[in-house]
Amino acid sequence: MTGFPLEDTQLADDGGQIRWEGNQTIGRRLDQLADYLVIGGMEELHVTHYRRLAYAISRWPESMEALRHEGRLKQIPSIGPTIQHMVQQLVDTGTCDKWAEWAQRVPESVLDLAAIPGLGVKTARSLFMNYGIDGLPALQRALDAHRLADLQGIGPKTVVRIRQHLEAKARGEV
Repeated sequence: MTGFPLEDTQLADDGGQIRWEGNQTIGRRLDQLADYLVIGGMEELHVTHYRRLAYAISRWPESMEALRHEGRLKQIPSIGPTIQHMVQQLVDTGTCDKWAEWAQRVPESVLDLAAIPGLGVKTARSLFMNYGIDGLPALQRALDAHRLADLQGIGPKTVVRIRQHLEAKARGEV
């Protein structure tokens, strides 16, 4: 993640609500962490807290950076000491200990799989856990070897979407 410490730019959404660019960045990072954990093997039920927190933080009317530096992160509902520490790390560095812990077991490139339209985290998890496909290069090799059509959960339409995504990526369009 680049751009840390956060740029604390105030934004307004379509409804006139105050949003903070940094809060949205932290929310996206928490969503990515949830995806990363699921793809790496954690039960989806155990990451729902990260997804709810990501949503709450992205819409929080005060800046996470200000809350962090004023010691007021506890004011956000459902933030205990562990999650508070994680949010502090995300505000300060863009990453956290949980991310680093999982990065020792699961390559971050698995997140590129879930970014393919129509693929999702469950399919990305299956590709990684069951077939050893850990990123786009491995996916391209499987596609070139015509192995994707044989994989459970991957139908002909998904193979076409994967091919289109990989081709667009190669052209620099994605």
